[in-house]
Amino acid sequence: MKALKFLSFTLLFASIFAVSSCKKEGCTDALAQNYSSSAKKDDGSCNYSEKLIFWQDATAATSWIDLGVNNLKFYVNGQYIGSCLASDYMVAGVAPSCSSNGQSSYTIDFGKNKTASIQVKITDETDFVWYDETVIVTAGTCNYYQVY
Repeated sequence: MKALKFLSFTLLFASIFAVSSCKKEGCTDALAQNYSSSAKKDDGSCNYSEKLIFWQDATAATSWIDLGVNNLKFYVNGQYIGSCLASDYMVAGVAPSCSSNGQSSYTIDFGKNKTASIQVKITDETDFVWYDETVIVTAGTCNYYQVY
């Protein structure tokens, strides 16, 4: 009987220890949107997204005036995301901070990937295409598209 109680106690203690030592699963990548600081083991559930900021400096804004362009329209993967006056520019002449929206910005969902290949298009008010190219954006970084 004593042996049975000892065996039961030992199994109970071992079970409690096994349960308490289990690692909590979740997303362990701090760059991910669903990062969990309490997760100890990555379960592959991480999802990524990041902002792409469109901007231009005074030189670019002046060139649009010379070309007779009044407005710029921005598209990401074929979706219209916003517009600005062609004469708008970043005053400092350098890329805006990550918290800024520049002339326009858009948050891109990468899914489970840390990078994404996206299509960027910029047109004027007549829908003439000035830029149409593929851009690589990366999670955890400021992603810019400078209009020249």
